[in-house]
Amino acid sequence: MITELRAEDLVALGARFRAPYLIEQAGYTLGIAAEDGAVLDDLLDPGYVGEVGTAADEVRTVMGDKALMAEDSKTATASQNEQLRRAKVWRRRAVRRAQRAVRQGRDVPDLLTSVTHARTVPDLVRQLDQMLPALTANQAALGGASAQALIDDGTAISAALRGADAEQERKRLSALPAKVRDFFEAKGRLYVGLKVINDAGHELHADNAAAAGRYNLRILHRRTGRGRRGDGGTGGGA
Repeated sequence: MITELRAEDLVALGARFRAPYLIEQAGYTLGIAAEDGAVLDDLLDPGYVGEVGTAADEVRTVMGDKALMAEDSKTATASQNEQLRRAKVWRRRAVRRAQRAVRQGRDVPDLLTSVTHARTVPDLVRQLDQMLPALTANQAALGGASAQALIDDGTAISAALRGADAEQERKRLSALPAKVRDFFEAKGRLYVGLKVINDAGHELHADNAAAAGRYNLRILHRRTGRGRRGDGGTGGGA
C-alpha cells in the first residue's frame, strides 16, 4: 500500500498538481530509484517502488480522457494561483511598509525590508512565520495602530495557507463528479508515493548531499511554476 491517507486527503493533494507534470516527475524519480536498486528498496515496504510505478501507469492511462484533463488543468491552476497570489500581495505590502519606515529613519529589521525568492506555498508560509512576529515586535515603528490591519491580514493568510480552509476545500472537491474525484485521488496517491521514495533516498544518502539531492521534486515544481531553491536538498515540496 502506497499510503494509508484517507481518500478525501488524497483528492485534495491530487488537485494541486497537473497530471502531465506528475508523470514527468515520476519518470525521473523512478529512474533514480532504479539506479539505487535493492539498497533503496530495503528501506521501503516490499514492492513499494513497483506500486508507485503502477500508480503512475494508472494516471498516465486516464490522461487520455480530454474532459478529465480539462478539469485537471482548471482545478490545479486555480488552487495554486489563489494561494500564491494572496501571500505574494501581502508580502509586497509588508515590505513596502517596512521600507517606508526605514526611509523615515526608523529602526526596522532587514527581515522586513526585503525577502528571499519564494514561490511555493511552504516557502511562503515560512516567510510569513518569520515576518509576522517581526511586524508585531516593530509595530510602533511601522505605523502603530495602522499596522494592525496588515498583521491581522497576514495572520489570516498564514492560517489559510496552513490548511485552515481545508474543510471548505474538501467540500468543494467532494462536489465534483466521482470520475474526477477518483482521478484526483490517483494523482494524490502517486504524489505521496514519490515523496516517500524521496524520503528514502535522502535517508540512504544521508552522508552525501549531492547524491541525496538527486531525490527531489524539481521537475514537478518547476513545471507548475512552484520551483524552490531548496527542494533538491530536502526532497520536499508541497
